Amino acid sequence: MEEFLASDFVARGGVIVAVIGLGSFVALSVFLLRLFTLRRSRILPRNLTVQVRDLVLREQIADALTLCRMDDSPLARVYLAALRQVGKPRAEIKEFVLEVGRHEAVRLQAGLGVLETVAVVSPLMGLLGTVWGMIDVFRTIEVHGVGDAGALAGGIGTALYTTLAGLLVAIPVRIAHSYLLSRADAVVLAMEEAALDLLDLLAHSGGSPEPDGGTAAGPRAGAS
Repeated sequence: MEEFLASDFVARGGVIVAVIGLGSFVALSVFLLRLFTLRRSRILPRNLTVQVRDLVLREQIADALTLCRMDDSPLARVYLAALRQVGKPRAEIKEFVLEVGRHEAVRLQAGLGVLETVAVVSPLMGLLGTVWGMIDVFRTIEVHGVGDAGALAGGIGTALYTTLAGLLVAIPVRIAHSYLLSRADAVVLAMEEAALDLLDLLAHSGGSPEPDGGTAAGPRAGAS
């Protein structure tokens, strides 16, 4: 079985199967990387949420800002954008937070386009290999006739290897893409809920923004 999956596929499928195999390696690398990146504990650290809420309730906005600057999580950057706007109307703060949140959502979905591309291109590459192989089969028939049915059947079987390889790669990659996309959507939704919760606290807070003019930095500084 291992010999069939390894040497037969490469030997009979040729360059196209090799390209499909390379695509599967890239897709696997991206999947593992994004799986690590989309850990909930990394994106939504619970300690940060608890500490920022506590500082805001005590109206220690400057300390909350310092805490968020020391954290490299997406949630910290969203919190930072909100805290920089303390003292402004809730709707205006929300606009800044949403802008940073959209930026962070795009960053969280980075790499998913690679998986989608591999899932779409792999079966097309397999089909290309099959068509290419069938052209060779008909060329053989044109030159040598149909006397050797075994050779023709072997040629057709070889042509179908590429389609099989493409489907074997495309199906799991499509599943992986859907899984990561749903996972990214879930953490983005949770981050949005945490940001709205902070907005409610800030709306009732008597804190003031930083005296150094931090409010002018806006969401761009929060996303850096």
